[in-house]
Amino acid sequence: MDDDQEIDDGRRRGRRHRDDDDYEPAADADDDDDEGDYNDNNISSPPPNKKKKKSSSGHSPLNDRHINPTGKPAEAGIIQEVYVENFMCHRKLSVKLCRNVNFIHGQNGSGKSAILAAIQVCLGAGARRTHRARNLKDLVRKEAGADCSGAKLRVTLLNKGSDGFMPEVYGDTITVERSISMRSGGFNGYKLLDHRGREQSRRKADLDAMLDQLNIQVENPVAVLDQEEAKKFLTGKAEDKYEFFTKATELERLDRCYANIHDNIMEQNDVKRKAREGLQGTIDTTLQLKKEWDQFNEIDKMEVELQRARAEGAWAVYQEMQEKMELDMREANKFSKSLEKRRAELVNFEAKLNVTDDEEIALKNRLDELNEEARLAAEAKMKLEQDFRIAENPIKAKERDMKILRTEIKTSQKKLKSARRRLEQARQDIIESQGNAAEEERTRTRKIAETESDLAQAKERVAPLKEQVRQFLREYENLEDPKRNAMDAHNGTERQLNAVQQKIRSLQSGAGGNNTLALFGPKCRSLYELVQKNSRRFTGPVAGPVGMYLKIVNGKEKYAKIAEYAIGSGNLGRFIVSNQADFRLLDSLRRQVGCGNRDCSIYKISPRSTQEKYNTPPPPDGVETVTSVVSVENAMVFNFLVDLCKIDEAALADSKEISEDKLLKKDGSGRYSIHGHVKKVYCLPDGDFWQVNKGLLNMVSNDRQLKQSIGVDHSAAIDSAKHELRAIQTELDRNKREVKAINDQSNRVKREWNGRTKEYERLTSNVSKMEQLLEELKEQAETSEEVPTIDTTEYENDITVAEEEVDDLKKKESTISEEIEALQPEVEELKKNLDETATRNMKILDDMEKIEAGLEDIVKGQNRRQEVVNKCRAKVQEREYALVQQEAVVTQSKEIVANALLGARKVQFATNLEEERLKAKEANGGIAVRGDDDMNDEPSEEDLEAIEIVVPRHDTKRCQARVASKEKKIETEKKRRNLSEADPAVARDKYLRAKKALDSKMDQIKTIEQNVDMLINDVKERKKRWVLFRSHIAQMTNISFDDFLQKKKSAGQVEFDHESRQLNLIVQKDNTDESTQTKDVKALSGGERSFTTLSLLLAIGESLETPFRVMDEFDVFLDPVARKLALKTLIDISKEMEHRQFIFITPQDLSNIPTDPKLRIYHLKPPKRGNMVGGPQQQTLNF
Repeated sequence: MDDDQEIDDGRRRGRRHRDDDDYEPAADADDDDDEGDYNDNNISSPPPNKKKKKSSSGHSPLNDRHINPTGKPAEAGIIQEVYVENFMCHRKLSVKLCRNVNFIHGQNGSGKSAILAAIQVCLGAGARRTHRARNLKDLVRKEAGADCSGAKLRVTLLNKGSDGFMPEVYGDTITVERSISMRSGGFNGYKLLDHRGREQSRRKADLDAMLDQLNIQVENPVAVLDQEEAKKFLTGKAEDKYEFFTKATELERLDRCYANIHDNIMEQNDVKRKAREGLQGTIDTTLQLKKEWDQFNEIDKMEVELQRARAEGAWAVYQEMQEKMELDMREANKFSKSLEKRRAELVNFEAKLNVTDDEEIALKNRLDELNEEARLAAEAKMKLEQDFRIAENPIKAKERDMKILRTEIKTSQKKLKSARRRLEQARQDIIESQGNAAEEERTRTRKIAETESDLAQAKERVAPLKEQVRQFLREYENLEDPKRNAMDAHNGTERQLNAVQQKIRSLQSGAGGNNTLALFGPKCRSLYELVQKNSRRFTGPVAGPVGMYLKIVNGKEKYAKIAEYAIGSGNLGRFIVSNQADFRLLDSLRRQVGCGNRDCSIYKISPRSTQEKYNTPPPPDGVETVTSVVSVENAMVFNFLVDLCKIDEAALADSKEISEDKLLKKDGSGRYSIHGHVKKVYCLPDGDFWQVNKGLLNMVSNDRQLKQSIGVDHSAAIDSAKHELRAIQTELDRNKREVKAINDQSNRVKREWNGRTKEYERLTSNVSKMEQLLEELKEQAETSEEVPTIDTTEYENDITVAEEEVDDLKKKESTISEEIEALQPEVEELKKNLDETATRNMKILDDMEKIEAGLEDIVKGQNRRQEVVNKCRAKVQEREYALVQQEAVVTQSKEIVANALLGARKVQFATNLEEERLKAKEANGGIAVRGDDDMNDEPSEEDLEAIEIVVPRHDTKRCQARVASKEKKIETEKKRRNLSEADPAVARDKYLRAKKALDSKMDQIKTIEQNVDMLINDVKERKKRWVLFRSHIAQMTNISFDDFLQKKKSAGQVEFDHESRQLNLIVQKDNTDESTQTKDVKALSGGERSFTTLSLLLAIGESLETPFRVMDEFDVFLDPVARKLALKTLIDISKEMEHRQFIFITPQDLSNIPTDPKLRIYHLKPPKRGNMVGGPQQQTLNF
């Protein structure tokens, strides 16, 4: 069928409104009526032999809903195409459906049900609903392998007519795309595509709105009937069929909803009861707090005096903090000037250090070029070796032919010598022939008979033995190529093994060790070895140099240089101890190896910091910190870096813009701050960093070249290489076994060939001898009465034949030699090219060794200059650290001053407020002014800025004494008045909070009562509607069931028992004969029973108005005859309901069903059993 066939245009009347509140009962009902007035437990119907007519009179609860009109296809909601990729058993599959009847046919395992699962998952169902997997990732095609990124599903729906979903956005079709990702960070979710394939939405809410608009219900068992639901329905009891009916018509969901409302009412009543029980205590507390607050009005003046004393104390604290801050700023200015001087010295030394950088970079570039040349030359050598072997094969074949020919020449020469000896012997016999004729005749006769018998037996063995010799020779020659291939595979695997072993050794040597200690200082290695020799003299743990314990986390190598810059290269050569005795011992060892003041400096850490690493916060989103980039296993080293280098506060970012976007924030006053715990941010690529100081953003550029001394953590790469080594070792063992097996077989065949060849030569020699002897005896018999004469003509002829055979073989030998000489120039040319390539490879390796030696000399000279730079840098770092520390002190002092000023202004504002309240109260005759309690005690920023700085009359100590004296006086007065609360503001706040809580609880109880009444009335009304709705659905199902059976000249009735939750069927085989009526469906034949079941399914589905229905293996229990009849009836009914789309999935034979524009049959390819991963799989179907 043409994939581009257009779908006929049609219309769909609209979607079904599924909101419960849209349902109206047929007649008004009194609110006091209970459910008994709507009892439909036993729905009666006309006798089965009379065909029921659907009444058009009266109002039905479902008359107002939209349905697809019969007689023409639907315009919205039907499936046009299903596409899957890497889903279940399909690599790629595309199925285009017609509007009416579709059959999907295939053997078990061909992926039929995968199409149904794709429809369910793509249209919002979960993995468990498919009965195929517990989660979506289990549905991804396993044969795709570990590199598979995931599965992709697409379902294209028709979206025409007035019921289309947002046609102005999506057009005539909507495609729902579902992605299932197997990798972290991949997209998992839905996409809604318009008719041009452009993405319009990824929101699940939009998908749900579209499914609701088109009335698609993939989790409804009637709309989508999978294998599990079909088997349960076909074999289920009356209770199972009733449960299926309530689930399909959503009666079960509505009933659960009403039960949840009942539970909610009970919970609300319980909350109301508990609220009333705890209300009396709140009332008593509120009255008591009001009484206490009234008593506080008498001591307001004392409180105002106390507040004035507190304000003066706050201003005294501010004045003292201001003076301290000025001293700290003068000290920071001294450190800044000293730092500038040291930095100028460092720039001078670093300029000298970088002189050889260009030469080093040039050598490294040349080394990279030689590495690339070596790789290309190695590839060329491998290609030449392969061409050389191919060119040698014809020559080797000719040489083997030459070897066989020479063997034949030797054999022929032996025959020639033998013939010549026989001739000489015959001639000798002529001379020596004498004796008794009669006796000789008898002897000759006996010898002739014996010789003829032996000769006949020997000739019978010659031909089979010769064939065996040829057979073993061919078998031996056929084993040469497999033996060579097995040996080549063994050698190749052995080379791979050596390469991986070399890789592991390289990774292990690059992971760090004593050979890298020189990077951290010229004396580090000597001191480290001396510390190891004297390890028993230390009383506590010793760690150092620090850089030896640091590794860059795998995958974060790009941050290595700026991480080391943030740590400070001078800190990488430090040694760490935990007590003073070890400090003195280590200092003595430093002097022994000749360390200067800045070489291998010592840091003493707290003994508690040697046990376990500090807990540091994770890096902020979008950036890294030094703690997340540098891996440190040693607790002492890690804690040292946190204490001294603040690595947990140093952030690392890809660029300044990214770091500012992720970390920098700005308040309304224009002051900057950094998110989280970060204090300083370093940026790629040059190590520029910025920080916030006193609300100001400071950016510092780095002009120095970044270095990397910290190694990369190769543990994961080493483990991977070891795993590869084990796999190659297993392959090598297998190759060894194959080589041994084929060598053993070749040796066995060779021994058999040699043995048969020797036996054949002995046999042919004996035959020749016996033939010669027989001829001699016969000649003697013929000439026994005459003078002995012997004819030597035959011997002479044998010699002639043997000589000709030798000449022919030598001519063949000459021909093969000429052919070998003709092939030899090409082989010699390839051999010459191969030798030249090998020589070029050796020259490249020699050049690489020379460049590596030059790099090593540069590094040694660089180390000496690096030592001077390190000393100067250490001085700069000390000055920087001192300046940073002092700036931190200044910053802290400024924050303290700002906080002190803010606190003083707040206290002054509170004092002014209390004075105003007291004046207002005194002016009102001692009664608080209305609204006074509601005044806002929290000042605004404008209020605080308006308060002028006050110069205190007393210092802080004197102010604190005055505050304590006044507080004691007020406390004494409160005790005399028996007050439970010492602070009047707190007492007032408590009273207001208690009153507010009391009012809130009263409002809450009132609200709960209103909600409960509304819920009771609502659920009662909904329950009445639900009973009417259930009765109507049952009646409609009963009528439709009978209508479907009437098409087969039968009749039927659906008997609902809602009380017992059972559904039974009454079937009358002949609608004109009541005697054929039965209530036992099992008494029906297979075809009648299956048709009855399908009729019930279609009748229930009539209440749904879903645009499409899917049935999977609905005919699984039918015999062939019953199945043929059921299929015919089902197709006829489905074609009559062309306003619906039907998709039937079956493994049974469909060859007898003709296709037409309303019916399509899709045949899936049979599964290929036992396919390996990566083999041929199910491909896109072409219908």
